[in-house]
Amino acid sequence: MTDHAAPPGRPGRTAEHRPRAGVLRWVPTEIRAAVVAGLAACAVFTAGAWWLRGHVHDETLEQTARLATVQARTTAATEATTDESHVFERGFWPKIEIDDSGRIHPAPGIAVTLDGLDELLPPAPRDAGPDWTRTVTVSAERTRDLERRWRAQLEPALPQGDDPADATVRTQARLRIERLLHRDLTAVAARYTLPDHRCADPDDAPGRCRRTVYHLVPPDDADAAVASLDAPLKAGVPAAALIVAATAWITARRSLRPVEAMRAQVADITDTTDLHRRVPVPVARDRIRALAETTNSTLNHLEEAAERQRRFVADASHELRSPITALHTQLEVALAHPEHLTDAVHDALQATDRLRRVTDDLLYLARPGTPELRDVVDLVEIAQELAHEYGHRNQPVVLGPFPEEAPARGDALQLHRLLRNLLDNAHRHAADRVTLTIAPHEHEWDISVHNDGAALAPEDLERVFERFTRLDEARARDTGGSGLGLAIARDIAHRHQGTLTAHTHHPHPGTTFTLHLPATKASP
Repeated sequence: MTDHAAPPGRPGRTAEHRPRAGVLRWVPTEIRAAVVAGLAACAVFTAGAWWLRGHVHDETLEQTARLATVQARTTAATEATTDESHVFERGFWPKIEIDDSGRIHPAPGIAVTLDGLDELLPPAPRDAGPDWTRTVTVSAERTRDLERRWRAQLEPALPQGDDPADATVRTQARLRIERLLHRDLTAVAARYTLPDHRCADPDDAPGRCRRTVYHLVPPDDADAAVASLDAPLKAGVPAAALIVAATAWITARRSLRPVEAMRAQVADITDTTDLHRRVPVPVARDRIRALAETTNSTLNHLEEAAERQRRFVADASHELRSPITALHTQLEVALAHPEHLTDAVHDALQATDRLRRVTDDLLYLARPGTPELRDVVDLVEIAQELAHEYGHRNQPVVLGPFPEEAPARGDALQLHRLLRNLLDNAHRHAADRVTLTIAPHEHEWDISVHNDGAALAPEDLERVFERFTRLDEARARDTGGSGLGLAIARDIAHRHQGTLTAHTHHPHPGTTFTLHLPATKASP
């Protein structure tokens, strides 16, 4: 089997996994929504129109059948008492008269037996009363094959003369039979008995000349009712579909205006690199609002990343220039005066060490993102370890009130570096001692580092956390600090959902730096 290589530029994707290109994918969203809505509306309205047409047809046909039942009973009542036949000449619907033998009486004095008529229109039962009615349905499929036989059976029984009366009888009889053929219709029957003087059938005994009259209810009224609906429905369905499509187009266009505004704003921001601007957020709480909020969040991250990059470049150019220049000068001195080579190398090592520390601090501050805080760290253990380490310096670390343990969720190395930076800063400014305490406060741990040196001025309590901020007193006594220690300490605090502040409200003179970290349960 031969393997098929992936196309260039798209590794790992074969032709079977390529997305299929639909016809509407290249159409603008507004037009696509209008087309889909129009087609859906056309299908729904067409189905509704078809249902309405059928409903009106069935209701009209049912109503006509009810009226035909009333007419059949009226005919049965009048035919039994009058001296003149009204079976064909009068009435709203065509009528067919059938005797108990199943013979049709298409005209006065004529009785004909037609094949299959008793199955289509059976006579009434012999015991049927005067209120008896029946409704049957005659299908065109059942009468289609009877046309020739019925005509052959009917014609010999009709009068053959040229008299106008005979012609009228022939026309009436043929028309009556014709109405039973070639169409679906409903027939409503009633039962009556003819008076003796009108019973011309010798086979019927006096008083036994019973007849079943069927009123034929063709679908003419129903067809006329639905025909009046055809024109409005044929014009209304496309018009309604067009209205729905236009409404969908207008709605989609208006709904996408915020998206277009966001697109234009993002394009303008991209062109001008003005990352402090944000896209407008719609009032409605929908997916467009969520898109706007996500876009603004992305712009926030971009602005933060750009600001980190800008500050890194500015800080690096500002802080690295001095040690690099000093290192270059010392190397030149070493080349020019070989007799001072040892001192020059020693100074170069100090400059290199400072350069390394500044570079590490800058790279840490430039690192994006927040670490995933999974581990539980004991702050008491870190504090005791650092206090023991700093105990050999001029100003020892005095441990204040401590709980047995202070569990917090975070990165042990970063929290270790945070406390170390605070202790380094305290040692550079302390007069005699540094105090380190840990105390619970609500759902937090308060870690305080106090030095008994000169207190910070109120305007400097926040400024000391800015990068490369070294006060005059610190510059005079600094032993190599880069001015980034407190900035890194606050950054680590923020990455652990905590805060770091400086204040002078302490029982003893000096400055206190307090770290607030969320408390957690100790690991089992």
